[in-house]
Amino acid sequence: MTELINPEDRRFEEGVAEVDRWVNVYASEGSVDLLDSELLRSVLTEVGANFEKLDDEGRKSLSQYSNKRKHVGMKQVWGTRSEEFRGWTEQWVRDYEQETGKVLPNIVFKDKETGERRPSKTEGMRQFLGEITAYAAGCMEIHDLILRLEVRHSNFTGEKKRIAILGYNISQRTGKEKPFAPASFPPEFPPDAWDKIKSWRQ
Repeated sequence: MTELINPEDRRFEEGVAEVDRWVNVYASEGSVDLLDSELLRSVLTEVGANFEKLDDEGRKSLSQYSNKRKHVGMKQVWGTRSEEFRGWTEQWVRDYEQETGKVLPNIVFKDKETGERRPSKTEGMRQFLGEITAYAAGCMEIHDLILRLEVRHSNFTGEKKRIAILGYNISQRTGKEKPFAPASFPPEFPPDAWDKIKSWRQ
């Protein structure tokens, strides 16, 4: 007897297959194909994202560049999952460095008020979840997603590239945006990260 398949499960599996393909092309080639934001949103919703909780503050937060500024929106959409993902990336770095013998680069942040310096090896990794969440929520355009992800790949595997983002990294001297090199991650990271995100489906 043929087993009946729930139409919702079928739609989810088809959506996941499309995102799987998108992630794998990015990881292997460094290029980012077009991906329908509604399809991504539906898949992320199935694995626990709650876009209905986003308010104006959350949407404004997700439209920002940095992980710090995205925090409010990420908390609204993912709840404790965003912190879980952060912890997972830190473990991923430890495992990667132990298995490959390679030391991943640090991004060093300086607190403008205290002068305290804070190193991070996971900044770009956490941006992967933040940026696909922002795109799915309608808080980021596809061309911005493509640019940022492709530059992150290039900055790990090849030539260092710098970009300027409106309202971010403002020069105190000129008052204009200064180009900077976005944090990168190894090409092995996106498929592992996507597997982690998919595991959140109840």
